[in-house]
Amino acid sequence: MTRDNLGRMYGVGLMAFILFLSTMVGVPVLPQLSKELGADAAGVPIVVSAALATVVLAQFFTGALADRFSKRAVVLAGALLGSASSLLCVVATHWTHLVVFRVIGGLADAIAMPALLALTATLGRDRPGRFFGILRGSQGLSYVIGPALGSAFSFVSLRAPFWVDGLLSLVASVAAIALLKDAEEARAEGGPNVFGGIRSTFSDRRVYLYLLMGISGIFSFGIFYSFVPAKSQLIGLKAWQIGAILSGGALIFSLVSYTVGALSERWGRRMFVVASQAVVVLSGVGLIFSDGFASLCVSYGLFCLGETTTYLLSLVYAAEGFDQRHLGTSMGAFDSVMDLSLFIGPLMAVSVYKSTGQMAPVFLLAVAPAALALFATALWLPRHDRPPRLHRRRTP
Repeated sequence: MTRDNLGRMYGVGLMAFILFLSTMVGVPVLPQLSKELGADAAGVPIVVSAALATVVLAQFFTGALADRFSKRAVVLAGALLGSASSLLCVVATHWTHLVVFRVIGGLADAIAMPALLALTATLGRDRPGRFFGILRGSQGLSYVIGPALGSAFSFVSLRAPFWVDGLLSLVASVAAIALLKDAEEARAEGGPNVFGGIRSTFSDRRVYLYLLMGISGIFSFGIFYSFVPAKSQLIGLKAWQIGAILSGGALIFSLVSYTVGALSERWGRRMFVVASQAVVVLSGVGLIFSDGFASLCVSYGLFCLGETTTYLLSLVYAAEGFDQRHLGTSMGAFDSVMDLSLFIGPLMAVSVYKSTGQMAPVFLLAVAPAALALFATALWLPRHDRPPRLHRRRTP
């Protein structure tokens, strides 16, 4: 690792912070603005989830752009598209317009994110834990500040956060030009070989272990993020207490990403991964028995500690094995598959809750993948931290 690469990585982290900050600013006002523009009870969730759903589905394919073109140019294109989608939300006159514009915003993030992941993997080839920790730590910090900033501007008007969003995306465009430089990389010849890259990504069975590591955290996060507030209301907590629990979790995500990323390079990753699965399982049990603000804070905080660790290190392990010629495609597809569990988990949890009427089965469902991952990683995760590449380049 060179100081030059580390400095460039902090530039990538700052770029990611600005980009995701702009994404989160408009979220707090979407439900109320959607209602004012004619959305019914079924339409509001469509507006709110449109961007995330688009990111999850689109980045399975859009990562190929980072393999074919300059990563800086791809991030710049994503930032400019995101700015346009946010400014269009300012002039929306019907809730369906918001859906379309949020889909465009999600596509913008789907274009930029795999390029940022691929650039991080390239810059941090010698210290991937630390470099991915910087990226995810910056992303987590935007999740803390973004909604608070959007809530503050909502006092001006419901459309003011989208002005801020659009301007921040323009700042991200300038930052992409100033801060991002492409590291040495293998470019695909001709057009982006999307399906060849995807086939390369999932052709080795070790990738599925790394996917399980990431899904064990994200699956439970999707459930807890919905049902911890629901349980909080049932036991009589106030809105500010629920907000404090969730905001505290986002702050833990940021701090743990940065810290564990660096420590895993010094002490080894395997023990962090195995321990994180146990922490996720124990936090689920803790949430079942939590009956007040303090106990919920502790249990949810422990969950965020474990979830962040396994999510971060799943990317680190996977990035080391991907073929450099398809790095953008691989990172986008890998991240997309993990993020699908953000939707699958809550849907399963709602079904369980409707059939049982109890929170305990929901929380046990949430940590089931972590229990499986605890067994799988303890048994099959390599004891050395730098596994051979899953796909080596052929030499002539």
